[in-house]
Amino acid sequence: MNRRTVSIQLPAELALAVHDLATEQEGTVAKIVEDVLIAHLARHRGEKKKSEIVDQRLIFALQKLLFRDMAEAKDWDDLDARLRSHGYFLRIAWGGLSLHTETSGHKLCNTADLGFSYVTFLRRFGPGKPKDPREI
Repeated sequence: MNRRTVSIQLPAELALAVHDLATEQEGTVAKIVEDVLIAHLARHRGEKKKSEIVDQRLIFALQKLLFRDMAEAKDWDDLDARLRSHGYFLRIAWGGLSLHTETSGHKLCNTADLGFSYVTFLRRFGPGKPKDPREI
């Protein structure tokens, strides 16, 4: 396979989380990024991924990056602000919450995949919903 070098800039915390994940899997950051891009392009082209289950490496990296913020948020506004600082936002989807990137709006996973169901947030914060930055 013909390869090219590409440089990308990531938020420091995300770069560290991906690096830690690569170290734990005895792989490389390049391989993780390549796998995520291949999966994203396959979905974008309408092809079905091998499994409907979200890539566990992505879930692990997002848990590592967002767990503390999701656990320590005081209310919906605080949660929104904490996620926005990482470049993400939440959207209600099919009775749950899904995590999206701010730049493209692409859905990454459900918050339940990260260990936080919509019901968990409703119990903590009361009724309401996260703010979609595209609707503000």
